[in-house]
Amino acid sequence: MQLLTDDASSGGWLGGREPRFVLSVGSVQRAMQQDAPAPWIRVEAFRRDGRYRPVDSVRPPSPTAGEAREIIEGPGGTFVVASTRDEPCESRLYRLTLTGGGRAKGIAPLTDGVVPARVGGLAMSPDGDKLAYTTAPCADGQGSTGSALPSGASVTVLDIGSGRRRTWSTPGRTLVSQIVWAEDDRTLGYVLSDIRPDATPGIDVGSGMPGEPPGRDIGNAAVHALDTEARGADLRAGRVLFRRPDAATVVTNAVMDLDGRTGYGMMQKGVPATTIFFTFAEGKPPRVTKTIAPKPGVAQSIGLVASNDPPRYACLSGVDPFGRAIGGDISDAAAGIPLCGTAYAY
Repeated sequence: MQLLTDDASSGGWLGGREPRFVLSVGSVQRAMQQDAPAPWIRVEAFRRDGRYRPVDSVRPPSPTAGEAREIIEGPGGTFVVASTRDEPCESRLYRLTLTGGGRAKGIAPLTDGVVPARVGGLAMSPDGDKLAYTTAPCADGQGSTGSALPSGASVTVLDIGSGRRRTWSTPGRTLVSQIVWAEDDRTLGYVLSDIRPDATPGIDVGSGMPGEPPGRDIGNAAVHALDTEARGADLRAGRVLFRRPDAATVVTNAVMDLDGRTGYGMMQKGVPATTIFFTFAEGKPPRVTKTIAPKPGVAQSIGLVASNDPPRYACLSGVDPFGRAIGGDISDAAAGIPLCGTAYAY
């Protein structure tokens, strides 16, 4: 693992591994309110001075493709894109590669058909044969940035070769996130969190959104490991690798590792928040590896990445893949810049 803070010098690109190209979906530029029309995908060359040189501006592969909202790296130099349009509410999944010069090529649907919802949290298996994702309904009246608050959670696994889909779900006001495959290509890890009816006094970080109604406190986060080749369709049936240790913490990241039994994460506690980094293993209490106290009068941005792992081919973006989580709350006004709108080619 490697910790990233806004006031720390990393001494170069993360882990010393510089990408050749950066791919950004068009909704990133739209969310940043750039004046120029945003391409479906933008490809830029990474320069050693930290700046980017435009290489390719990719148009939608069809008039019905919708807006590209999420992109992840896949094995073998491939990339997977999820695009959505709101009228009708549907998403499509595409795969592409890059030429040696960074031009997009071979853009094609992963499979026939569409997903009648907004797609997020993409995760491709290490062998490239399966794609997992979650869904959310498109929200009325919010344009292309919003998605409705959840009334349940589900994860779908698409077998790319056959086009078959299998879905696991759980009812209630629940979030599923941090979807990632183990190296065995069958164990799927994810975080389930509940949206509680009442915020806990003195604990809730708060969304900071004016006019937000109460009862949107995210809690009870737990990391599950699901055998996707076993029978059943219950999303809570996966082995529990980690549960939030106490009610006074807000879990912001928790990721299953490649072995399908251990992992790492980040929590916050108190106001202003102390940041706690931890590791976990099945059947054992979590172990704190580092604590960062807040600095008076200084705004800090702290992130967590697994720089020494092989590529995870996943959108590991916190407790909600649709960008609605702020601190310990969920807000239907929070969806904005896509959380996995950028991928890297090495």
